[in-house]
Amino acid sequence: MIMKRLSLTILCFFLLSGCAFDPTFDMSNWQTYQDSLGAVRAKLSNDDLRRLDIALKYLAIESTLKAEADIQMVGEVGAAGNHFNPVMMYIQLRPRIEGKSAAAIIKDLSLKLDAEIARAEGRLESAGNVAAAVEVSSADYYWKRSGRLEQPTIEFAVFNGGQAPISRIYFRFVLTTPNRAIPWAKQDFIQTFKGGLEPREKQKLSLSPYGDWSDPQLKNLTDAKLKVDVLNFEDVNGQRVIGVDRQNLELKRKVRALL
Repeated sequence: MIMKRLSLTILCFFLLSGCAFDPTFDMSNWQTYQDSLGAVRAKLSNDDLRRLDIALKYLAIESTLKAEADIQMVGEVGAAGNHFNPVMMYIQLRPRIEGKSAAAIIKDLSLKLDAEIARAEGRLESAGNVAAAVEVSSADYYWKRSGRLEQPTIEFAVFNGGQAPISRIYFRFVLTTPNRAIPWAKQDFIQTFKGGLEPREKQKLSLSPYGDWSDPQLKNLTDAKLKVDVLNFEDVNGQRVIGVDRQNLELKRKVRALL
């Protein structure tokens, strides 16, 4: 019995010793950062190297993410990080990873993202009834001829079913066809209402989208369906009703999945 306990004690000692000697980041200066980075990476498997790379790049660009960030950045954290100046990356990472091992960095970021995602999803759920006050109907995508030219057109009606005037609405347009997983086109659009959109007021909007929407092959999509989502809207004081940046939330979800 004594020998069994002794064996377990020795095993635990070696396990703890292995954890204690995991290489950590030394951010004292540029050279110590480079040396410790090499030591940390040398101990990792290919999968852990990938996870650490994603974590470091996300931590480096996190402070630069804005509410109007390009949606293409979602799921492309690695590519975004590759364009980050190495010295700036070191400066951004210095207070975040000093003295931490790769496992600790990945774990801490995972827990941080879990908490932030949960809070954001909770706010979205509580704001759902408010957002539902803005109703979209009669959404249509077609090509309109003007003289010799044809151009794509998006039309839809928006109704303020709430109790307060609306100064601005953030929309997202998505064009799809049945049995096709990837949309033909996607675009975010902000509509400002001069004088506001009053309660119980309905307006018809028409605009000419750009980019993929102007591809001539889309003229022949007879079964195309235009989806118009309301991402957010502002009251008369310019305050957003839903205090959640959906693009940033989507980025966090993608990064968490990669970790």
